[in-house]
Amino acid sequence: MEKTLFKEEQRFGQWWLWLLLIACFGVSVVPLWYGYFDQVTTGIPWGDHPASNASLLIIAILVTLLMVGILVLFNFSTLYLEVRENGVYFRFPPFFRRWKVIRREEIGSYTVGKYNPIGEYGGYGVRTSYGRHGKAYNVSGNLGMRLTLRNGKVVMIGTQRKQALEYAMLKMMAGLEPAK
Repeated sequence: MEKTLFKEEQRFGQWWLWLLLIACFGVSVVPLWYGYFDQVTTGIPWGDHPASNASLLIIAILVTLLMVGILVLFNFSTLYLEVRENGVYFRFPPFFRRWKVIRREEIGSYTVGKYNPIGEYGGYGVRTSYGRHGKAYNVSGNLGMRLTLRNGKVVMIGTQRKQALEYAMLKMMAGLEPAK
């Protein structure tokens, strides 16, 4: 088993993101349930082109399930990053559960520092930028490790622990053996 030099877990913890998600939930779900209960209790059709009570109920349930699913997805999404003696390991459940591995031999160069997640990749999550930026895996902030692979591909992995990651990468790339 390879020695782990660096380990980090990141989650979607931005207050503004959760505020936006909860606002979207409220704006999409509350009016539907209000309309359903108003139509059922008063008998007055809800809206300009009213649906039947059963249809309105089904729509309200489906939209509620969809929005709850989105909230659960964001709540349980975690980016795991490890630097081991032989390479960089990362996974991002529920998007991909198995470890993706970039072996030390595959890495041509790397930098750890600031980047622009919105400008370079269009946001957070699993992102693909067609062009020089490559693929990104990030959940928050503007710090990350850009790996330029020997085959020309670029992979950006977000971090919140820049200095510890830099140290681990230096150690891994130098191929230092662990002290016994």
